[in-house]
Amino acid sequence: SNNAQPLRLKVLYTAIARMLWCGAGRCVPLLLLLLVVQLQGHAMVQGQLVPLTAISLPNQDKYDQVVRDEELRHALLEQERGSADQQEYEEGYRRNQFNQWISDRISLHRRSWDTRDMPCLGKVYHPVQTLPTASIIIIFYNEARSTLLRTVWSVLDRTPPLLVKEILLVDDGSSMLHLGQELEQEVYDIPKTKLLRLPERSGLIRAKVFGAEEAQGDALVFLDSHCEVNDGWLEPLLDRIHRNRATVAMPIIDVIEYETWEHKTALVERGVFDWSLTFDWKSLDVTERVDESDATAPFPSPAMAGGLFAIDRQYFFDIGAYDMGMETWGGENIEMSIRIWTCGGRIEAVPCSHVAHVFRRKAPYAFKTGNPDATIGRNVNRVAEVWLDEYKDIYYAKSGNRRFEAGDVSDRLALKQSLNCKSFSWYLRKVFPDLGLPYDLQVKNGQLFPGLSCPNPFTQAWYKLVRFTPNLSVASRM
Repeated sequence: SNNAQPLRLKVLYTAIARMLWCGAGRCVPLLLLLLVVQLQGHAMVQGQLVPLTAISLPNQDKYDQVVRDEELRHALLEQERGSADQQEYEEGYRRNQFNQWISDRISLHRRSWDTRDMPCLGKVYHPVQTLPTASIIIIFYNEARSTLLRTVWSVLDRTPPLLVKEILLVDDGSSMLHLGQELEQEVYDIPKTKLLRLPERSGLIRAKVFGAEEAQGDALVFLDSHCEVNDGWLEPLLDRIHRNRATVAMPIIDVIEYETWEHKTALVERGVFDWSLTFDWKSLDVTERVDESDATAPFPSPAMAGGLFAIDRQYFFDIGAYDMGMETWGGENIEMSIRIWTCGGRIEAVPCSHVAHVFRRKAPYAFKTGNPDATIGRNVNRVAEVWLDEYKDIYYAKSGNRRFEAGDVSDRLALKQSLNCKSFSWYLRKVFPDLGLPYDLQVKNGQLFPGLSCPNPFTQAWYKLVRFTPNLSVASRM
């Protein structure tokens, strides 16, 4: 009845009045957060935007689970390992370059502290029923069982079921026994999850395209095989795609420390790259925010790391998927970033979406080609030949990769023309104006680059300081 609703709310608020939500390094009364959510929800209902649902909000049960899981993690770290455990610990590092011993002993459903900023709990989005459904695509190669399955269960435990069309585990030719029939039996009992196997190792790039071709969801969400998603991670990503299908949305990538398995909140940064086309992160200046009054608002990013992002499924193929002339991995994120921006799309970082990722001590496996430098060099050369236009000689001078062949790029050049993509000069002006002049070229190359005088200060955009007309015939023979 209408009279029962206020009573139920009163009982609910009384029950949670003493609870705390802990996230982003601080604790606040949970009641206060829910009141904010309710007020914002009432305010926005006419605009067809609604608050997050219960599965994406904190509660006492989740808090208690975090406490239990953290107590177990700390106990395992303090435990003195016997000879058998030590051997298992060392073998886990040899195979994965992270502490598999502790990963295998914590729950597949373990929780860690909510890393969202408090205002994220009061955000409103399009209703779950109207958002695109997602195919979660997870590529793996000789991954530890516990990290792979924990990635899957974190998605199922912390995502509104209506949004998850399917979870596709794509096996890129794994050779470890635990990823054979044993994994098939486990996946069989996991809701909405399918195991797809490539007949031989194809590399991350081709495996992603294979997964995308098999997907049935409205959107593709790519995750690495050693992740744990945060509550409320998917709604903010899909909401951006719902508003503009040409938007590629990426979460904030928190850190799972490879030895202790501790979650660490990441800084909110833009994805960028340098003149060698090496990806990096860069602090976000307050003036670069779309909404300077809201630190949790999505903002444009010149590039993406490439492992974790959401994209409209049809748009993924319309915009050219991946360059299938590339091998294994390396450079594909830079190629896709430049292509999306110059061909009419946009990349956004979404501060209210957090996914934690294990950053290994080092890569535990060899490249399919056996030579990572040659593979990545060739891949990135393909980016330069297709997308950098007259600026590619700066890349070659900075990277030293001219010794690697790029292969035939005619199909990608034809794609660029068919999509009516803008120039790299446009990208520098409109998307990434702070890609500074590589001022050390003159020092490294003597008189080869007389036009590249070092500007002062270096932090200013180089094209605003130097009238640059590439004439690098000597450099082209390097």
